[in-house]
Amino acid sequence: MSYTVLARRYRSTTFEDIVGQEPIAKTLRNAIDASRTAHAYLFTGTRGVGKTSMARIFARELNRSEDLIESGAIKDAILRGDDLDVIEIDGASNRGVQEARDLIASAGLAPTRCTFRIYIIDEVHMLTTPAFNALLKTMEEPPSHVKFILCTTEPHKVPATIQSRCQRFDFRAISSAKIASHLTYILDQEGVAADPEVITEVARLGNGSMRDALSILDRLLAGGSKTIKFSEMEELLGLPSQQAVSDLCSAIANCDIEEAFTSADNLICSGISLDRALEVVSIALRHALIARVCGKNSSLLELSDEGKNESEQIGSTLDEPTLTHMIALCDATSRQVRRAGSGRALFDATIARLCMSGQLAEAGGVLKTGVDERTPKKKSVISRPSAVQQSNTVETVKQSEEGIIEQKVKNAPLQWDAIFSTLSSTPGLKRIANYLRFDSLEGNDLKVSIHDSGRESINYILAQKQKIEEVIFSTHSKRILLTFETNNQSDQSKNEASLNVVEGHELVQAARGLFEGTVVQVRNVDKGKQ
Repeated sequence: MSYTVLARRYRSTTFEDIVGQEPIAKTLRNAIDASRTAHAYLFTGTRGVGKTSMARIFARELNRSEDLIESGAIKDAILRGDDLDVIEIDGASNRGVQEARDLIASAGLAPTRCTFRIYIIDEVHMLTTPAFNALLKTMEEPPSHVKFILCTTEPHKVPATIQSRCQRFDFRAISSAKIASHLTYILDQEGVAADPEVITEVARLGNGSMRDALSILDRLLAGGSKTIKFSEMEELLGLPSQQAVSDLCSAIANCDIEEAFTSADNLICSGISLDRALEVVSIALRHALIARVCGKNSSLLELSDEGKNESEQIGSTLDEPTLTHMIALCDATSRQVRRAGSGRALFDATIARLCMSGQLAEAGGVLKTGVDERTPKKKSVISRPSAVQQSNTVETVKQSEEGIIEQKVKNAPLQWDAIFSTLSSTPGLKRIANYLRFDSLEGNDLKVSIHDSGRESINYILAQKQKIEEVIFSTHSKRILLTFETNNQSDQSKNEASLNVVEGHELVQAARGLFEGTVVQVRNVDKGKQ
């Protein structure tokens, strides 16, 4: 006797058996009881969520009559899909206009033994446009004994004219908890025991589809074992070692690059691809993020108790911003390693970056603090924590000495020679310093002029005004207001206007973004010259 797969043997046969689509089952049940059924229905949803099963159950209930002598045989035939009055049509195989015309012609025939002639068209989106057009009139005003049930996984491909003639029901993805509960029931019926982690993982791999989950369970049962262990499931399904993933995430959380490299190599040696390895790491980090934010008992965590504890432990070590950065890094790199010539080097570099994420984030915070404000802020005397705990007295003396030194620097008179020396030794300002001529320094107002030799670069010099002020402040702790003076103020205004016009041009902006450059000089070009 041939074997029947679990998805067919345990297919729902009543509205009460439907898993995950209880609201739709209740609505259809009530419509039948109230005699308010429509002439056409559209069932939409991803694969394996119960569209065809619901259509068969609905058709059986519509044609249910205890007065019929062959009532039991009719019910079984409808559920098998081979009844004379409930015709199932594959839209992919019967998609032409001629098939639609044949359907219209047969719709005029009265049912042989039931109340209704029902057409179930699966994957209806595969029909051609002429076929849809041929069905329009019949679907809008069919004979009183005809009903249509259309099923599709891609409702956006069904014309709006067809959808407007149907009652639409959207089948949602089935939750992993409900899939796991149904899998437990099936395993009890089959007399097979399984680790809780196995059921949880199979339900998760089903990704909202009951049929997909049952197909995976069929593969596990094909081995003939009466007890399914988690390690056996990993080998049979070719899944990455959960222990290797756990070790890798723990090493990342502890910033142990050596251990992380070892665990990552064990993961790769198990036969998993580089992008898949990054994917499972990002999933594990996502579990840690949820455990940290929502708690390990959150319904968002589709894990066993042991897995929840591991996620909670990792989440307690890393904070939310770091976990979010790690997940984004894994996702970005997983796309790159597929096409990179040095995929393994990129993968290992990513593992190292994950281990150093905390340090990089800390350094980024320091850099951000230094550039957030356009106007430099006064330096604060903050003692950095040392490896060896110092006494309060030593720290107090140290802060006092640093404060005295800083105060002396602030009170020291500022001289142009010191400013010129600072600018001459600053990258990006060395050349500018040679073009500047000191005019006056009154209080915090510094006035300089631009030498004739620097006139061709006047736009670039003017653009560095803020940088010069920041360099002087950072070196001499003096906040000054820099003013440029030229012999011809109209030339300066003209140059500034030209600079603003050119910098606002979209081609110049695109070039600056591409080369990360700065407009140094603007000048007119004779159009007659090449």
